[in-house]
Amino acid sequence: MGSNQQVSLNQLLKKTEHYDKDERYMATSDLCEILKKHAASSAGASGGSPSAYASSYQQQQQSVIDASTERRICTAVLKLLDDDSNDVQAIAVKTLGVLLTTVHEEQVIEIADRLCTLVLDSSKSELRDVYTIGLRTLVKTVPLQMGDLVSHRLVGRLIDGIRSNSTVPNGEESSNGDTNDKSAEEITIACLDVMTDLLTRFGSNSVSITRQHEQILGITLSQLASDRHVVRKRAGTTIGSLSTVISDALLVRLVESLLSQIELAEGIGKSGKRKARAARKKETSTADLKVADARSLIRTMCTVSGAVGHRLGQEQIDRIIPIFLRFCEPDDAITGDDQDDDDEEMEDADEQEEDEAAISLANELRESCFAGFESFILRCPREVEPHLKLIIHSALAYIRYDPNYSYGDEDDDEDDDEASAEEEEEEYEEDDDDYSDEEDDDMSDDDDDSWKVRRSAIRALAAVVESSKNDPSKLWIDEYAWRKNKSKKMTVAGALVNRTKEREENCRVDIIDCFTRLLAVTIQAAEEGVVVLASSEAMDTSLGSSPALVIDLNAKYAPAIVKACEKQLGAKKGGERTKSSAMALLSTLSRSPNGVGGATQITSVFTHMKPILSKGADGAQHRKLVSAGSKSLKLDALRLVRTMIASESEHDPVDLKNALLETLLTELCASVQEDWYKIIAEALRVLAEVPPLLAKAWGSADDKSGQKAEMDKVASSLYASIEPRLAAHDLDQEIKECALKATAALLSVLHSSLSSEQSGRLLSLLLERLTNETTRIAAIKTLSSVVSTGSDAQMDEGGDLDLSPILADAVSELSSLLRQQSRGVKQSALESLDIVVRCSGGDALDAALYDSVLKELGAIILDADLHISHLSLCAAISVLKACPSCGESVKANVLPAALNLSTSPLLQDQALDSLLRLFKEIVVTDAVDFAELRTSLESRLSSEDEKTGPHGKQSIGNLGKSIAVITASTSSSNRDAVVKDILATLESKGKKTQEVQLALLISGDLGRLVNLSDMEGVASRLQTIYLASFDSPSEEVKHAAAYALGRSAVGSMQTFLPAILDALEQNNEKKQYLLLSALRELIHCHRLDGSGDIGPSVPLILPHLFTHSTDKEEGVRTMAAECLGSLTCLQPSEILPQLKDLASKHSGTKVSDDASEEEKDAAKKDALACWTVATAVKFAIAGKVDPEQLGPFMPTFLALLKEEDLLVKNTALLMVYSAVHHKPQLVTGLMHEHILPSLYELACLNLKRVVDMGPFKHTVDDALPLRKASLSIFATCLEKCPSSIDIAAFMPVLAKALEDVEDVQLQAHQICISMCTRHPVPVANSVESFVEPLEKTLNKKKGQKTGTELERLNDWIKSALRVIVVLSGVDGAMSNRKFSDLVERTRKNAKYHAMLEAIDEEH
Repeated sequence: MGSNQQVSLNQLLKKTEHYDKDERYMATSDLCEILKKHAASSAGASGGSPSAYASSYQQQQQSVIDASTERRICTAVLKLLDDDSNDVQAIAVKTLGVLLTTVHEEQVIEIADRLCTLVLDSSKSELRDVYTIGLRTLVKTVPLQMGDLVSHRLVGRLIDGIRSNSTVPNGEESSNGDTNDKSAEEITIACLDVMTDLLTRFGSNSVSITRQHEQILGITLSQLASDRHVVRKRAGTTIGSLSTVISDALLVRLVESLLSQIELAEGIGKSGKRKARAARKKETSTADLKVADARSLIRTMCTVSGAVGHRLGQEQIDRIIPIFLRFCEPDDAITGDDQDDDDEEMEDADEQEEDEAAISLANELRESCFAGFESFILRCPREVEPHLKLIIHSALAYIRYDPNYSYGDEDDDEDDDEASAEEEEEEYEEDDDDYSDEEDDDMSDDDDDSWKVRRSAIRALAAVVESSKNDPSKLWIDEYAWRKNKSKKMTVAGALVNRTKEREENCRVDIIDCFTRLLAVTIQAAEEGVVVLASSEAMDTSLGSSPALVIDLNAKYAPAIVKACEKQLGAKKGGERTKSSAMALLSTLSRSPNGVGGATQITSVFTHMKPILSKGADGAQHRKLVSAGSKSLKLDALRLVRTMIASESEHDPVDLKNALLETLLTELCASVQEDWYKIIAEALRVLAEVPPLLAKAWGSADDKSGQKAEMDKVASSLYASIEPRLAAHDLDQEIKECALKATAALLSVLHSSLSSEQSGRLLSLLLERLTNETTRIAAIKTLSSVVSTGSDAQMDEGGDLDLSPILADAVSELSSLLRQQSRGVKQSALESLDIVVRCSGGDALDAALYDSVLKELGAIILDADLHISHLSLCAAISVLKACPSCGESVKANVLPAALNLSTSPLLQDQALDSLLRLFKEIVVTDAVDFAELRTSLESRLSSEDEKTGPHGKQSIGNLGKSIAVITASTSSSNRDAVVKDILATLESKGKKTQEVQLALLISGDLGRLVNLSDMEGVASRLQTIYLASFDSPSEEVKHAAAYALGRSAVGSMQTFLPAILDALEQNNEKKQYLLLSALRELIHCHRLDGSGDIGPSVPLILPHLFTHSTDKEEGVRTMAAECLGSLTCLQPSEILPQLKDLASKHSGTKVSDDASEEEKDAAKKDALACWTVATAVKFAIAGKVDPEQLGPFMPTFLALLKEEDLLVKNTALLMVYSAVHHKPQLVTGLMHEHILPSLYELACLNLKRVVDMGPFKHTVDDALPLRKASLSIFATCLEKCPSSIDIAAFMPVLAKALEDVEDVQLQAHQICISMCTRHPVPVANSVESFVEPLEKTLNKKKGQKTGTELERLNDWIKSALRVIVVLSGVDGAMSNRKFSDLVERTRKNAKYHAMLEAIDEEH
């Protein structure tokens, strides 16, 4: 260390002893900064890795601070902890935390010993808090590698400190008076706090702590009997931390100890005490616990269950929940309305009036019990299922538990007349006066803590809703007696709506949020078909057509929901949180069938939004009622209005329009002038929804009178609000984009109601935004919307929008954007350019502008980006249609690029279709002479041969399609010439293979577009050529002939189909595949085009397909299955019954080992037939067969999963995968009965056998494809239909897959990562089962692997590391000791550092 630094440290150390506290403070602060710099330099030199840190540790220490200086610093800092000044003590503690990361182990141990001694010293009570903070700081900041040493020095002394200072009655207490009792309590609390920190940080990996888990458990359990409340509470916290790291055996012992004591606890309430006495009669012990003791035990049990509830078994859950329910008896949940019902029970001699302290303790106990229920429901849903109804019953009873307040009549049968409603409103407002004030806590009686019980019960119900999200139907239909009068029953949904009258805001908000979540998951379940949300008019038909439960939300719940929300929104002293939650509930209700209701309800909701949004007198009054800064409330109101308008399919658009214009339009327009950018943006979004609403409302109206006046008025208001925001430059980006969106809606729908000056002004601003880089994308979308919808006459009185003021400039700007490097800008510009030219082009633009556009388009038509090429080709087609005189420009600028693209092996799908449409348009408009274009295309074949060698199949196929399209579009004379040349090429000998192949493909694609039988002699000659080509030595020619035969049959079915079927009857095995391939092309084209009627030919085709369904060649069977699948899409009612009969006939065959050869052959044929059926259904599903027609046959097809043949099982799994991927509704209702049992079995099936290959032996696993397919189905189900999977039952399957072969493991890794975000709780509960397989993967030996083998192994290991990293981020996963140990070992291992850094960069 340099001499200057040494002098500086010496001076600072001297100043720490200065008499002036300010000098001491500044010296300590400077010392802290020096130590921080030293710690940072040490970490930088070590590279941040533990191993590097350890190797360079000694060097860093010697180079900066020597041992003697370290000791002096430690002594000085410890001495400062005793300073008289609190500020100096605080900076000393802060310095201590930095110091511990830089000094040697010996100094750390010395500091730990010193601080522990001071904490345990009964004479240091005044500074014990400071010493405790210092010791806790040490535990939290000491380097991990020193954790075991620190734990070794502290754990034993902390245990002794707790034992010697115990405040447990009849224990070893101090007897020197209240002072010693106070000191003992402080020492015990300090020891428990430090112990909690030690367990949290080092509990799972410190041997010193692990060895003493049992002692720690014993001493902390004993403190639960302390007569000091704070000690019991801290002991419970320590036990909660301990439960995450102890072994399963100790955990069972802990739970057993807690439960055995809770079982003896005294009950609370009348019913609870009776059940407690009944329970104690069964016990041999007569011991009893106070309510306070029971409260501590239950709170501790809740802490444990929250931390490690997933480790508790069914037996323990079955004991815990009944005990907790004893303290939450529904009969004891009373309100002020129930007091009269208790008169008959007052004569019970054992019941005496409880004092306020006892009531408070009982309430806290109930609160803890419901917190435990919430934890169990979320973390152990399967184990809690048998007790769920009792928990719901208890929670429903206690959400109304309010013994000191009367709500009046709680029945839901109030009259709907106005007088009753007004009285109820007045009563509600009086209630607000009683319990509301300006603070968040609305309780009028500070001593009344029953609201905490209600809040805890509500949260338990919220957990029930969350656990029932896959099927929430029972929460709408099951009824519970939730009052003292058992005859009055209520569903969960009804009870939540009823309790929106709750007087305490925290509980009121939780109730509304809980019901909002229930409604949201019910709507989601309805979308998945689990339940049906229907109006009362549709109840009968729904019940008859759907097996799902029908919930009449509109008749039974919607009016009550709207009424309850309006009460909250209209309450004079209602809190903002309540109003916000009420609006969120209404927004969710808007997404349900019938929305919030009819015209009356819509108008009422909008009326309640008006004072929130208003700036006038109403708004001033509202701001007095809530708060001065209710910006978020206004934002919520705007979002609700937008949701209601956007959900016009759920509401009558006429009702929406009338209510909006009469009530809210002025306020919405004024909201655009607010100051907060979020409100402005949201207001603009709402205004953007107004014009489409008007269009739909007037479109459905019979009486059009008054339409023009109303449109003009609305358009004027919208223009006045939108134009200033569109013109302003110094605004947030979000406001600019929303202003453009609103402009698009205004110009698209209401352009006829705007003056020419107003339209011109908006268009000029739009053009200005188009040239601005920050608003370019949004302006392009706006222009597209305006052009596409503005050209349609959406209003009877309106005409086309005149875009001439900006059209030329806009097109010029769009074409210039095609030179941009940004693909997003280029794509948006192309889409907009296509729309503009197609809708508003023609004579409005001059030829020079079109020419510049075509030049830009031709430059970006490349196979490097097929989507951009597709968009460019579409734009070129639009230009050619709008201006046929641009043919020369198309020929010069676009055609060369199109010709190059025509032979690209990458060309396919949309780009290919666009290219064909361009060629067709070129011929139709005569932009290029047909003969010239044909010659150019045909020359591509020979020119490419010379440059790059033979073309691939894809290139020749695309070239053939191009020539066929232009031939079909030209004159008949040109077409005859082409056909003549094709026949000459095919009938002559000595032609190149590619020329013959091209001629065959052209003839086939041409035959699909035109009827070749109309040309004399052509069809018969081509038929002979096609069949003769099947004998060609070239495979390419054979497949081209089959393709041409099938495609030609599309246009000339009467000529070519009989030839195909006759050839199939000849049973030439070598040609069967080709003939079936031709048949597939025929059926496939009919399915895609929908042209022609193949129905009459189906009876002729089917026998041949069924005959080949048992063919030995898999390729032939696949072709037959594909034909059957396509036919099923075309004729489902005819094909599906026959497939079902085929499956039923050939399934269920079982052959014993001693069966004859004939029986085995027959069984083999049965298996092949089943294989073909499953494959056909798979193709049908992928081909988008009608699910309603396929659904009834699915159970028969799913029975193939149980076939003995492995190939049939695998194909059936692929069929299920196709169904889950394409049509999940087909299998959602069949998963549990028909699919999941087989999946669980096949996902774990292992059929290994050893194959002797002479020099060596090879192990084959025949079940590997089954496991891979099963896992793929699970993965797709989690994405497409998660409600159909039992996640808890799937977790063992996933754990098994993690230890499978590499391919299966990689699948399992992806599933695990996906589930971390979708299902974090089950993943956290099962994380321990993942530890061993993941660690095995990490420890794979690299051996002598090199090259790709080594790279693949590294990817495998990296995939496992990625899983570990993602799992470590799941809430609760790191609480598992085994997994946290794995994470720590992995991060410490130097060989994984590079991979971990790469993974961190990915995230």
